[in-house]
Amino acid sequence: MNLRQFILTLFALISASLLSSQALYASEACKGPGLQIAPQDGYVYLSGNLCAGDGQKFVQYMSAASEPYQIVRLNLTGGAGVEAVKIGRYLRNHEITTWTDGKSDICASACNRVFAGGSQRIYSHANYIQTGKNPQQHRGLGYHHPNNNGDFLAADDFYLRVIAPYLKEMLPPAAYQWVYQADQSNLTYQMIWLNGRQALELGIATGSQAPR
Repeated sequence: MNLRQFILTLFALISASLLSSQALYASEACKGPGLQIAPQDGYVYLSGNLCAGDGQKFVQYMSAASEPYQIVRLNLTGGAGVEAVKIGRYLRNHEITTWTDGKSDICASACNRVFAGGSQRIYSHANYIQTGKNPQQHRGLGYHHPNNNGDFLAADDFYLRVIAPYLKEMLPPAAYQWVYQADQSNLTYQMIWLNGRQALELGIATGSQAPR
């Protein structure tokens, strides 16, 4: 291989690496103002949509908090999967409980990845939800495959390399299998919603009683 061929080969490898990196982050949709963090009586309330940098934003907030919060309540429409994984790992490493309420909160798309990170996972007031797609349902745990600017198949590599291994680590086997199959079967923006009792049976949730 002469010098010119070597340079062309090196350029191709670098370009492929950059494209792979871009694909990783292009599969993460950010809408709205990003993550909103608000302290409540006894817990931290997360709302909004996860954007680039929100994982570190959450970690910094929790690290600087004047008291050690043990519960994080989730009301997130989704957003950046990589940021969700960062938050989820912090929660598990610090044995923090996640909580979302089926009547008051939405925890869809990337949010359910955060939910999975809780050492305990509370899914309250969700027994009324029917598992499956329902255009009239706008609360509770919702699942679908990530997408790359609307292209769900283009985000499959990102899902298999980043999201699936994380979920497998965070959840019991039956819970992981259900989430994996729900995600892989739903290449649309319309969520598959999850019933509260079924979430408990699968181990996606570990409790249904809202914290007092």
